[in-house]
Amino acid sequence: MTSAENFKVYTTGKLPFTINDLKRREEPLQVLMCSPEYFDIIDVKNVHMEGMAQQLNKELALKQWSDLKFVYAQLLDQGLIEGLKIILGVKGCEDMVFCANQTFPWMGPNQKREVWMSRMRHPSRQREVPFFENYFLEMGYQPRHFAKTPLFEGMGDTIPHPGKLLLYGGYGHRSNKTAYEELSEQLSVPVIALELINENFYHLDTCFVPLSETQVMLCKEAFTEEGLALIHQCFEEVLEIPMEEAIATFCLNAHVVNNQKTNKKAAILQLGSVAAKAALNKCGYTIFEVETSEYMKSGGSVFCMKMMFF
Repeated sequence: MTSAENFKVYTTGKLPFTINDLKRREEPLQVLMCSPEYFDIIDVKNVHMEGMAQQLNKELALKQWSDLKFVYAQLLDQGLIEGLKIILGVKGCEDMVFCANQTFPWMGPNQKREVWMSRMRHPSRQREVPFFENYFLEMGYQPRHFAKTPLFEGMGDTIPHPGKLLLYGGYGHRSNKTAYEELSEQLSVPVIALELINENFYHLDTCFVPLSETQVMLCKEAFTEEGLALIHQCFEEVLEIPMEEAIATFCLNAHVVNNQKTNKKAAILQLGSVAAKAALNKCGYTIFEVETSEYMKSGGSVFCMKMMFF
């Protein structure tokens, strides 16, 4: 695929390229987490938060975050990731611990590191973004800002195809479809825009987990028929997870690490899934199960609690 007109957003129909046509992409292997000392539930931003304002166990939340950090430390020791960094939480930014949302770090074939800054839907989350912009500036990234897009929520809604120059962008609840038009144009990368139609799956990272160049794990009830048809064109094997399990265990907010350099791969997910765990075993992943119950009360789990960067 070399034609410039293929660098655009696709929402339906037959794709004019195959995955094999796409150029290779380097996967990020650095993990960023945000410390949870100010994590809290004070309002309702998604259906999972309803009735949870008085249910949060902050002491348990701190332990669960530390346990997840320990898993990443193990992956670092085992050579699956190459770094583990922590950005400090900020008072008044109670959702900052969900650090997959404020940015979209990117490195294309030119090897230049840039980071697209989110435009969050909720004012309390908008306060988080400048802290991440300063952090990435200090790491040598070039911050990029949308000119046309009203709403964009980072890697919560924007997930790259494993090892390929292709993006999947969720829209309908938090991000606008126009964000992907701008990203596609600026990055010279095609984008598959997927409308999210179920309020339980308000971000793409709650219902869609690419496992390899040919395999993806998802909940079909999150997508339109047109979106599912596009996904089936991009993956040889689509592993469907029952909606009840996806909602109850947040198993599709798992984080899979596929290190192309060492050929090692691991998956971290919430304890208690059945179908998702079986799918990951089938695909050869070493599985780490963790407990994220306190973060699930706020609508997030493992994938939400980290950012991969270059």
